[in-house]
Amino acid sequence: MSLLLDTARIKVETSESVVGFEQPAHDGSAGWSRYLTLEGEKAYFIGGACDTCAFLFERMGGANRNVSPGETADLLRSGLRNVQDALAADFDKVVPKGHYRVGLLEMAPTLVTPGTEHDYFAHEQTELWGTDAFWDLPYNPKTEYYRTPSIPLGGCRQLFEFVVPMFPKNWLSEKTLKAYRDRLSAGEKPTALAVSILDVRGPAIREEGPEICEHWCLTHYLLDGHHKTYAASLAGTEITLLSFLSTYESVATEENVDRVLEVLTTQNSPS
Repeated sequence: MSLLLDTARIKVETSESVVGFEQPAHDGSAGWSRYLTLEGEKAYFIGGACDTCAFLFERMGGANRNVSPGETADLLRSGLRNVQDALAADFDKVVPKGHYRVGLLEMAPTLVTPGTEHDYFAHEQTELWGTDAFWDLPYNPKTEYYRTPSIPLGGCRQLFEFVVPMFPKNWLSEKTLKAYRDRLSAGEKPTALAVSILDVRGPAIREEGPEICEHWCLTHYLLDGHHKTYAASLAGTEITLLSFLSTYESVATEENVDRVLEVLTTQNSPS
C-alpha cells in the first residue's frame, strides 16, 4: 500500500480540464451508473452509486490519451516533495471542479493482467461477491492495471489500492521509458498524476466463508505519468503519485476518507 507523505484539502471552483465525472440522470434523478470522461467521452465506467454493489471499473473507448499538466511537467518529472509545491502550479487545467483531498503518495506499483494470480477481480472480488451470474466468470475490467499490497482496517474490512492507466503499455515510448528507468536507478522518485475516488463496498447479505466482508477501494485514474508508473513496476521500485481524491464522487463518507488517509500516513495495521 502507499505511504502518504503530505496532504491538503482544496476546492477547485473553475476548471479548464478535459477530465470530468458523469452520472446520467434517470427519471429526473441521478442514475446508478458513474463514468470518468475525457473530452466528454466515457473513458471508464467506475461502478454504481451504491455501497452494496461490487466494486469495479471498466475501460471504455474514451480512455485513449493522457492529460498533460503542461508547464508543470518538469516539476513532476523531477519529483514533488510536498503538496504545496503542486498546489502552487496551475492544476485547474488538469482536474475538474470539485472538492478534493490532495495527497502525495509514495508507492511501488505492481502491474496486473486480468485473470492472473494478482487480479483483484478474479480473486478477492470473487471470494466476496462470486462470479458473473450469467457467464460464471470473474469480472473483466478490459485493461491491465496496477496494485499495491492491501491493508487490514480492523474487523472484516480491507483497504485495496489500484492505479488505472488511460492507455496500454504498448503505446509507451521505449526512449522515454528508458529515461525513467535510469532516473529510478539513480534513486529519483518522479511524480505521476491521478484523479482518485474511494468506494466502500460490502454486500447487503453475506454468505458464510469470506474473512473480508467489506472492501474499501482506493482507485487512482492515471492522468499523467504512464511511463513513470510502468518503469517503476518493471524495476520493482517506488515512485510518487499526486492524487486528487474527489470526496463528492466517492461512494464513501468524509469519515471513511479520513480513516484511509490516517492509515496511509501511519502504515500501522489496527489491533
